[in-house]
Amino acid sequence: MSYPTPLCAVPRELNSFISILSTPFKRAGLFQIGARATFVSLPSSNTIVVIAPVPYGDDSAAIVGSRDVKFLIAPDFEHHMALKSWKDKYPSAKIIGVEGLRARKASQGVEVDYEIKLGNKVISPSEAGIEDPELNEVFKFVYLPGHQNKELVTYHGPTKTLIEADLLFNLPAIEQYSKSPTNPKSGFTKIFNLLHPESSWHKRLVSGTLKDKAGAKIALNAIQSLDYETIIPCHGDVITTDAKTKFNTLFSTFM
Repeated sequence: MSYPTPLCAVPRELNSFISILSTPFKRAGLFQIGARATFVSLPSSNTIVVIAPVPYGDDSAAIVGSRDVKFLIAPDFEHHMALKSWKDKYPSAKIIGVEGLRARKASQGVEVDYEIKLGNKVISPSEAGIEDPELNEVFKFVYLPGHQNKELVTYHGPTKTLIEADLLFNLPAIEQYSKSPTNPKSGFTKIFNLLHPESSWHKRLVSGTLKDKAGAKIALNAIQSLDYETIIPCHGDVITTDAKTKFNTLFSTFM
């Protein structure tokens, strides 16, 4: 798994609270599936939360600007590769991850401050043991411990946005490769490009990645109970139209 050098990053402001940084990313040396960091401004201070951070550099610095990074969220067991580059730059930032990530990152000298362990339901940050009034005001979490990558979905209430990592793909990764010479529709990636919410192949794949079927059913219905209009995936384009319908289509066997 690798990011290119240079990063060929694509910044975009989605609304007054959320910006994204989309980049190329290759899985298994073959599949161009893209990556994306999401930057969320907290309401009453000059701070932000970065979800699924990509390698820190000038593109990220331009989005952060004069603000401070208060939290870094690693949304599963895969999306934590760049944490050290961010922690080196913002040592006071607190890291939120899923259970087991603390032990995994200790060898890199990266301390995970909070591990989410309460699964398969909508929880507030305070219910997860994170006592921060600003975070509690705008975020909810749904942790899926039965997902093969231990998926943590983040919901931002003010913008009605779901932010997720590997639960749902929306390929091909057009925006993520829009500044790259690489074609995200070519080569072996054509196989992965079948992963979008209306694909029967993607439906079969998620059935395999959700190992705990009973728990997944509860968790997915909890997610669907949230009032969201946008889905920001780490892999593929942002979904801004019929987001709830597309989510329900992909996970219909669990609803």
